[in-house]
Amino acid sequence: MRNILVSFATTVLLLLVVVGLVVVPVAFTQSQPRAALAMFAFGPLGDLRHLGNIVEAATPLMFCGLSISLMFRAGMFNLGAEGSFFLGGVAATFAVLEFPLPPWAMATVAIAFGAVVGSVVCLLPGALRARFGASELVSSLMLNYAAQFLGLYVVNYVLRDPNAGAMMSYHLPAAARLPHLIAGTRVHLGLPIALAACLLGGVYLFGTRWGYEARVVGANPGFARHLGLPILRVMVTVQALGGLAAAAGGAIEVQGMYMRFTWQQLTGLGWTGLVVALLAGNNPLLVPLAALALSYLQVGGDLLSRNFEVPSEVVGIVQALVILFATATAITQNPRLRRLLGARQVEAEPGA
Repeated sequence: MRNILVSFATTVLLLLVVVGLVVVPVAFTQSQPRAALAMFAFGPLGDLRHLGNIVEAATPLMFCGLSISLMFRAGMFNLGAEGSFFLGGVAATFAVLEFPLPPWAMATVAIAFGAVVGSVVCLLPGALRARFGASELVSSLMLNYAAQFLGLYVVNYVLRDPNAGAMMSYHLPAAARLPHLIAGTRVHLGLPIALAACLLGGVYLFGTRWGYEARVVGANPGFARHLGLPILRVMVTVQALGGLAAAAGGAIEVQGMYMRFTWQQLTGLGWTGLVVALLAGNNPLLVPLAALALSYLQVGGDLLSRNFEVPSEVVGIVQALVILFATATAITQNPRLRRLLGARQVEAEPGA
């Protein structure tokens, strides 16, 4: 546990350095640099509405970060969380509008249906990897866009409200929407569900035999094969769980934040979930903290952009640098790379 906290503290320090490298120079281009820095650093804490914005933005990131953390921890470089999130939202809307459900069951059934349908986007690359050895990285990237256009087809030809003036679904029934928890904000029931999901993900990875098998397969597939672990089953199972987490997040986001389904393209939250997973070190227990930290930066960047002449792309630059530095850190901490560098160092020594 101590090593985990030290690693997370190092990552947070890295994040602060990245923010300083980008935001401080930008702030000093303004006529009031101190005010600009104060707006970025403390603006999100200014009132309840902004605090609510942080939590609202962090909730879907927890699901996507959990999804990617599970798959990456098992050595599966599956990027299908984006498509699973989108298709999960479409499937949940379909269940609410098309299934004859009693009001008390609408929200629960919609989340479950969305999770199962959307998980296919992550499950298929796992099955292709297990059956044919196909790269899950390539297949998951392609399936994201297949999921997008399949979802848009369903929205346009099955769920579309002809009186909406745009490609939107009919209104969701009130019984299908998740209740808001804090007055004056849009923080909804999805928050405790996301926290519980991350906790369960941590228990799965670090407290069960199946999680141990997944971690061994991810850390050293050759050793896992030597132990006789069911590598193919682990591949498929972990990617199915990752897909369930991301797709459930999409369903919950629609039911908690929207009156109807309005997405007309991929949300980008799956890609941002990748940043969250990197910040959390692929540890589900740290995903909520990483999601809140990244959402804090997003809200601060939005306030800076609206109140000063600062382009909104500044937050995107921060995220890009976070990915760069966090990925570099993960690579340099890879045990195989360390062994390789150590062997080369021995060879370079005189008389070795």
